[in-house]
Amino acid sequence: MNKTHKYFCDLCPKKKNSDIFCSFDKARDYDNHLESSKHLNYCKLIEKDSESILCKICKKKFSKKGYEIHKERNERLWNVLQLINNDYLICNRFQWSKYDRHFNSFQAMIDHRSNPAVKSMTELKKYKISTLHHATNKHSYLKKFDDKTMDEKLNMIEEEEELYEDKWGERPQLLMCVLCEKYENEEKKYTIKHLNKWNMEECDCKEED
Repeated sequence: MNKTHKYFCDLCPKKKNSDIFCSFDKARDYDNHLESSKHLNYCKLIEKDSESILCKICKKKFSKKGYEIHKERNERLWNVLQLINNDYLICNRFQWSKYDRHFNSFQAMIDHRSNPAVKSMTELKKYKISTLHHATNKHSYLKKFDDKTMDEKLNMIEEEEELYEDKWGERPQLLMCVLCEKYENEEKKYTIKHLNKWNMEECDCKEED
């Protein structure tokens, strides 16, 4: 799978009997695919397939191979959806709300949202906030950007992220625990102080014997 692709069709293999399924970088290409004869024909075939598997989250049917790929990409999202209420999150759409970025994986979305330098796009859109919280010194300073486009606002926030990385180094690469939504630091690769700098809490869930 191309790492830049963010839109996935787990119904249609790229080629007949291929283990690689269709994916796209741009929403319009994905939308065009959904209207293509190839996609519509695969939908009919899967609907008639007695071995097709129904996803309980998105309510779509998949071939056995398609479901394996679908499950692998979305299983962590499924686990989280049992713990939180978010009507916008759905299979293959790794986007917290309609105002946030669309990511290529669940982990990429979580990493972005847990970064303290990032302000919620929902807040920017809904409340027209004209300040950003500077992540490196924990105080607010004025940013006159109410008249800027959403892309310009995103660029400003990305600059904040870069400033934060320059000061504290690379963000810790840890998986999030699906039970407590804190970060698994089993090998103690990062100190508590380092995690705190990135506003990340260490998971303290104990494994059952």
